[in-house]
Amino acid sequence: MIWLGLVFFGVAAAFSALGQGGGAFYVPLLLAWGVPFHHAATASQAVIVAVSASAMLVFHRAGFLDWKLVLMIEPATNLGAVLGGYFSQYVPGHVGKVIFAAVLAVGAFFMIRPVAERREPPKRGFAYWTRTMGGETYSVNWVATIPLMTLAGGLAGMLGVGGGLLKVPLMVLACRIPMKVAVGTSSLMVGLTALTGLLGHAAAGHFDLRLALPLAIGGFLGAQVGSRVSVRVDKRHLKRAFGVLLVVIAAWMTASVLRGV
Repeated sequence: MIWLGLVFFGVAAAFSALGQGGGAFYVPLLLAWGVPFHHAATASQAVIVAVSASAMLVFHRAGFLDWKLVLMIEPATNLGAVLGGYFSQYVPGHVGKVIFAAVLAVGAFFMIRPVAERREPPKRGFAYWTRTMGGETYSVNWVATIPLMTLAGGLAGMLGVGGGLLKVPLMVLACRIPMKVAVGTSSLMVGLTALTGLLGHAAAGHFDLRLALPLAIGGFLGAQVGSRVSVRVDKRHLKRAFGVLLVVIAAWMTASVLRGV
C-alpha cells in the first residue's frame, strides 16, 4: 500500500498541473491492484477530492480560479455526478470499463492534439455572461455550457473520475474560456464533481475508508507539488506524454474486458 501511495503522489503531481484530478489513472491502478471496479471508482473520487482541495489553494493564490464561474456550472454538474455515482450500481463492471476506456480515448485525443484557443471579443446577449479573470475578458455561453457540464458530471460520477479530461477541453473549445483560467477553475470543479459522485457511490455501499485514506493523503501532497509547477511551466509536452499513456491504458482496459478479466 505504501508504494501505491507513492504512485498516487506522482500521478496527482502530474495531473494537478493540468487542472485535472487524475482519476484516469487512479481507477486503472486500483483495478490492476485487484480492487473491484465500483470500489476502485469510489476510492478514486476520494483521492480526487483531496487533490482538488490541495491544487485549488495554489491556483486561487495565482489568480486563475474563477469562483463565480464555478458557482454557475457546478450545481448542474454535481447533480449529474451524484446521479451517475448512485446509478453506477446498475452498470455492470465490464460495461463501466468499456465506457471508461472510451472516455480515456477522448481525453487522450485532446491531450495529444493541442486545444486551440479562439480569441474572440466578448459577446453580449441573453445567452452570454462576460467575465474577467487572469488578465483576460471572455464571454461564457451558459445555455450551452450547463448541459455539457451536466453530461460530463454524470460520466464522471459513474466512472469515478473528476471529469477534468472532459471539462478542460469543453471549457476551452465550447465555452471559450482561456486555457489558464480553465485549468485553474477546473482544479476546484473536479473536486466538487468527485465529492458528489463519491456521495452517490457511498450511498450505494462502495466506500472503503481504509483503502481511500492513505491514497488521498498521497494525492493531497502530490497536488501541492504539481499545481505550484503548473503556474510556471509550459504544459504542452506534459499533455502529449500523458495523452499517449492514456491511449495505452484505454487499450489495456478494453483488452481486459475482451479477456473477461
